Amino acid sequence: MSAAGEPERATAAPAAAPGPTRIVLVEDSDVVRRFAQQLLVRKGFHVVEYPDGAAALDDVLRDPPALVISDIQMPHMDGLELTRRLRERHDKRRLPIVLVSVLSEEENIVAGFEAGANDYLIKPYRTAELMAKVSVLLREGEFLRRESEPVLPPEEERPATGSTTRAASPATAVTPPPPAPPAAPAEPPADETAVRSFPPQAAPHYFFDQYVVTGEYGRGGMGTVYRAMRRDDQTPVALKVLAPRLSENRTAIARFLREIRVLSSLETEHVVRVLDHGYDAGRYFLVMEAVEGDALDRIVLRDGPLSETETARIFWQVCRALQDLSDQGLVHRDVKPANVIRRASDGLVKLVDFGLAKYEHEASTLTETGYALGTSYYVAPEVIEGAKADARSDLFAVGVSMFETLTGRRPFPGVVPYQIFKRIVSGPTPDATQFRAGLSPGLLKVLGRLLERDPGQRYQRGEEVERDLKAWLQSDEGQAAESAAPAVAFDEPRPDDTRM
Repeated sequence: MSAAGEPERATAAPAAAPGPTRIVLVEDSDVVRRFAQQLLVRKGFHVVEYPDGAAALDDVLRDPPALVISDIQMPHMDGLELTRRLRERHDKRRLPIVLVSVLSEEENIVAGFEAGANDYLIKPYRTAELMAKVSVLLREGEFLRRESEPVLPPEEERPATGSTTRAASPATAVTPPPPAPPAAPAEPPADETAVRSFPPQAAPHYFFDQYVVTGEYGRGGMGTVYRAMRRDDQTPVALKVLAPRLSENRTAIARFLREIRVLSSLETEHVVRVLDHGYDAGRYFLVMEAVEGDALDRIVLRDGPLSETETARIFWQVCRALQDLSDQGLVHRDVKPANVIRRASDGLVKLVDFGLAKYEHEASTLTETGYALGTSYYVAPEVIEGAKADARSDLFAVGVSMFETLTGRRPFPGVVPYQIFKRIVSGPTPDATQFRAGLSPGLLKVLGRLLERDPGQRYQRGEEVERDLKAWLQSDEGQAAESAAPAVAFDEPRPDDTRM
């Protein structure tokens, strides 16, 4: 701020840039504000700085910038109040807001989204994190601010209800809330791997302003994942909606928002991409790219154990995804066949479901809750005994999943978590050849190292497993296994044979 109280204005982007994008930066710490300002200016943005929300409010209301980045804890008016006041006049697609704070507990993140933030960034943050969020919000905002938007269905075709509050990253228009997602068929399909479809409607009903539901990928404890189409360009998407019964459960909301936060920060070929997310009429939702294919557990259930070479190809891709996460300091914590999707068209593997993911050094109150939700078979022994989850515990889960894929059996069976955990920690060392004779020694060596109980003897990084599996595929042993295995055909999926 200048002595006269006027906001400082950063040097504009180079003249070659066709009109620099204006960003408002609200931060009471001179050091943090100067760091962010210099970073943004170097990237070609025009930055306007304010020391607190009260100083910024009137100017932002009068002349909205392309993006607001605001700290939460500030004098006079904090970032939450500033966000609420700005949302009274500007919805999320017209004025995206990123809240920044050292407050990292789930309840603080929930409060930020409920106030109307598009995204949340925890201090201290890496420059790449900040720029990724800025890039995504500006790109999506430019697209969503177009004047020529498709027309919504007539009002009489939509339910008349109250106002809608959005908390999306690439947000959409503020509109009346959508009807509840269509009910599941009265009778489940005979084939439990089949995707449920909904009959065509005379007039489409748009969910969360711009998605029409066409089917259902599956249901879980957290909610339902629907097949949907984006109305703007008919792009197929996967629409994940938090279950209504969990809309008041702050732990469930925190898990859901954690998944959004993690996915929004990643750009890697082997992790499903997030396209949109939000909070609409009491429902939290997440929009992801539609991966037309099958979850690995469904593939094994339907086709039986996979060939050695196909197993190796799937899991080097899983380990590449885990390495990309680890490079960002993230631990997935829920690696299992149900969260590994093989694309039907070309065999590309994607890792999904990041509701338990966390930064390796981040404090968390969700660990015990998370591990009670169906991941017992894949928990590493050191985590059971109280150690923090890290990249090595994710790789133990890779070993368990790989064992299942090769044999169709779990290496540590059981009915209740206590029984399963006891076998993981002190039970007999699992032997895959007990269930499938003739497995290649080289592949068994990789599997055995993944399942080492001592994390120090286990693989330490995903890229190490990726390297060894690729090397095995190229070895004489791997080539012989390839020749002996039936060919895997990758074709475009049929409309009634797609999975998420």
